[in-house]
Amino acid sequence: DDAASQSWRGRRHELPNRLNATVAMACVLSAGAALADCYVSSWGSRNFPGSAGAHGLHRRVVGAHTATRVDMARLGPGFRQRFPVRRQTVREADKQHSAIEFQADVWDTRAEVAKILAFCVPAASTSLADPLMSFIDTVCVGMSGSTLSLAALAPNVVVFNTLLWTFCFLASATTLEVSSHLADGDPKAAERILSVALIIAVAIGGAATALLLTCSTGIIAATGANPAVVASAASYLKIRALSCPAVLVAMVLQAALLAQRDSLTPLLVIAITSFANIVGDVLMILVFKMGLVGAAAATTASQILAVPLFLYLGFWRSKPGAAAGKSVRLQWADPPTKTELSRFWKKSAAISVIFLSLNTSFLLLCSRATSFSTASAAAHQAMWSMFNLLMSATMPLQQATQVFLPAYLARDALQTKGSVAAAAEAGGPASMPLRSSQPVAFKLLAVLISVGLFSGAFLGLLGGSTPFLVPGIFTPDQSLWPIMRSFSLATFLSLQLAGAVQVVDGAYLAMGGIGYLVRCSVFNIGLVATYLWWAITVSGQGITAVWNGLLLLYVSRALQSGFWMLRKRRRHATATPTEELTPTPLAIAA
Repeated sequence: DDAASQSWRGRRHELPNRLNATVAMACVLSAGAALADCYVSSWGSRNFPGSAGAHGLHRRVVGAHTATRVDMARLGPGFRQRFPVRRQTVREADKQHSAIEFQADVWDTRAEVAKILAFCVPAASTSLADPLMSFIDTVCVGMSGSTLSLAALAPNVVVFNTLLWTFCFLASATTLEVSSHLADGDPKAAERILSVALIIAVAIGGAATALLLTCSTGIIAATGANPAVVASAASYLKIRALSCPAVLVAMVLQAALLAQRDSLTPLLVIAITSFANIVGDVLMILVFKMGLVGAAAATTASQILAVPLFLYLGFWRSKPGAAAGKSVRLQWADPPTKTELSRFWKKSAAISVIFLSLNTSFLLLCSRATSFSTASAAAHQAMWSMFNLLMSATMPLQQATQVFLPAYLARDALQTKGSVAAAAEAGGPASMPLRSSQPVAFKLLAVLISVGLFSGAFLGLLGGSTPFLVPGIFTPDQSLWPIMRSFSLATFLSLQLAGAVQVVDGAYLAMGGIGYLVRCSVFNIGLVATYLWWAITVSGQGITAVWNGLLLLYVSRALQSGFWMLRKRRRHATATPTEELTPTPLAIAA
């Protein structure tokens, strides 16, 4: 201890000397740098008349900061060896530039977020239309007190969701084609596309109606439904089948209106038809006691009502705010040619595959739930209709990501080109990894994911607490309430993740992650199928396994989304400007 103390005392006296030496060295280096800067500035003033000191060489102004950029080509190789321009200096200047521009980016982002919210509220009509109809049917049928009728709705949800997801390409292709032709200033071509889409919708809808009417019992049985509900479910299916052409036609008309940036008309139509469905269900089920058949008749009538409403409000009525060349009129035309059908398919094939791959896992879950007892299937249908409605409430965030993210990606690309030009002027290589500002595309994604998480938390609390607070809105049969409550935790956690996952799904389409999305969807299908086989067949679990499988699906999708986002963010941080992320053609069209 004494030796150590003496050694410390000796080194302690040396510390001031070392500190003074360090300070002196720093002063010498600073003075040398200042003299070199003065020499370079005066040399630049002599060789570049009309300039002001180092500004004559190349001075990039970044707010209140400046960073000297030397024109290496004009100075020659000898000067380049004596005074090399370091890449780190250029990167530091860009970091200062990012810090100065940060406040402007924040205010720009806030303005765009306001536009996004203004877009999401009316656009909710597109995602809430069908789930809202199913939810109204479920509530009214459940309030009638018939557990068998409530269970019979479950296989019908599987059938009609499959049809909806299979033919969603009509809406996506119509929106892409009509919007692109309107952007080119060719409304006649847009009108032709709309006519072709309507003809295809009527043809496919008629074929679907014929198939459902002739094979209703076999289709219900193919979903794995309990034999006790097959007859009731088939009667509901036959009546709902009559609305297939109207549903597809309304889908195309709604897509054409959205292509014209008219989201208020679809919102108004959905509000009117939903109110008509509520009135029809109350009259048919609760007043006239028609049960499941009455529910099917009310829903079919409201879906058929949507077609004339879309035609009148969206196309036949004059719109005071419609600009010339930006509106589409209905023009009945000849049947579509092979070229037009091929173009339609090319525009919509990728989106159709994506929707089918994403929703096949839901079909597995719903079809497996229909094979349980009548009480279990009825409790599942009550909770699933609410989950589907609440999940669809955050779908506009996915649409907003697809619509707004390409513009932010393009903005980042333009800023990167400016950094490339600055690097070239500074004498650095064109592949120098510069960042002109903090990427606004990822800031937008962060905002949207945060909104998705907060909205998912609110919707999860709403869905998870309903079986405990007001279970009677679904059914007065108290024997179903404990089963419904067993789904609450999975409902809350799944909805908590749903909003953020849907935002990243939109980013997949905008940032070139379609292949990754399809591969993950195929993996999730296998994961869900394997879990259901193990949990139900091997372990003997009940219908709770279906909802645990739903939670497993969303946890898997959240992990896949997080990994993809981190990989993209890391790639953006290390990529050269020639490798910057740019919007895909599919995202630009969307």
